Amino acid sequence: MDAAVRLTSTAGTKALTARGIAGEAGVNQALVYYHFQGVDGLLREAYERATLAMIADFAADLEGVASFEELYAVGARLAERAASDGSAALLSHLVAAAHHDEQMASMLGTSMDHWKAAVAGAVRRILEGRGMAGAVDVDGLTNSLTASTVGMVTLGAVPGQPLGDPLKAVGALPPLLDRVLRLVPAPLARRIFGRG
Repeated sequence: MDAAVRLTSTAGTKALTARGIAGEAGVNQALVYYHFQGVDGLLREAYERATLAMIADFAADLEGVASFEELYAVGARLAERAASDGSAALLSHLVAAAHHDEQMASMLGTSMDHWKAAVAGAVRRILEGRGMAGAVDVDGLTNSLTASTVGMVTLGAVPGQPLGDPLKAVGALPPLLDRVLRLVPAPLARRIFGRG
């Protein structure tokens, strides 16, 4: 599984064959079929494992955030790691595969649910700290943040960055949102957002 992630990082998804992965791992390619029923099975397990490991690695950071700027900083560190260790490239491959593979789509949905759960706790704490509990749809905001981060991480890892660095491009938004939350009284903000 580690070999699949490394290979994606160094040679791209075209190298994700049983022979290529087995060669990178230094094992017989028959093991890919014996243990994972093929490359797709191996990639599903590799991505799920990598997702859970990354969430565990960033859980303490997410639990400690007190602002959207701090949440953005965690996301930026995560994106940097995903680009360097190959998991962003693997994610791109899995998103593409999910269009025609129901098992891949299901696994991707489960992985996103893990991320949303981790991010939702941070969003909830930020809003509660600003007196905005109940004023903003936490699930909706979390879904938006997770979806946009996945898009920015995968696009940002494309060689040559055709859109530049997407995460850097939105870097001014989190501090702006934090300033608005500090300056606008909570009762007024709840009326603006229409939830209180």
